Amino acid sequence: MSVLSLLGSSKAKMLHLLAAKPRTANYIASNLHMQPSAARKHLERLVKLGILGKEFRTASVGRPKKVYALSEKGREMFPRRYDTILNQLVERLAQVESPSYAESLMKMIGKEIAEKIDDHDLTRDQHASHVLTELNRLGFESSMKRNNKGLTVISRNCPLYKTALAHQEVICRGLHGELLKTSLGARTVKRSDWIITGDSYCSHEISS
Repeated sequence: MSVLSLLGSSKAKMLHLLAAKPRTANYIASNLHMQPSAARKHLERLVKLGILGKEFRTASVGRPKKVYALSEKGREMFPRRYDTILNQLVERLAQVESPSYAESLMKMIGKEIAEKIDDHDLTRDQHASHVLTELNRLGFESSMKRNNKGLTVISRNCPLYKTALAHQEVICRGLHGELLKTSLGARTVKRSDWIITGDSYCSHEISS
């Protein structure tokens, strides 16, 4: 089932029409054979969800017209094959160079991402909370727990699952491991549970 289908038939059709260009509620209503008031209700709901944006545009004649357009969040709801493209890219890197080269490149990327989300003005706990927020924006569905041994990061989703399944440590140790190590200023990162081997989540023990 696609993400679009979860919105319902009418809203999904509206998004397909808006994928081409911004449209008015009247245009949407005419194409979907519904009352303009009903179309506006659906469109305003999509605006509240952050899936659409709206603005007034001035035409050559007449009053400005309100048009609706897909937001970045809305465009992300359409099917994308990032995993297929990334999988082919990593596979080609491993073939042309070596698996270790592909992993070192993923480590560089993980480190660069971590450095972009770093905030040196926060306390230790504030920084950990900030990193957690950024990890979840990336799609890891993470949580953290601290004990006398250090910090444990639980990741209940892998946003690169298909690529990780095919290339395992290139992604998991290379990208994910380095992302955690650099963003949390860790001395070592030890993985215990691993989604790739059938566990329900990945767990990493972080030692400072």
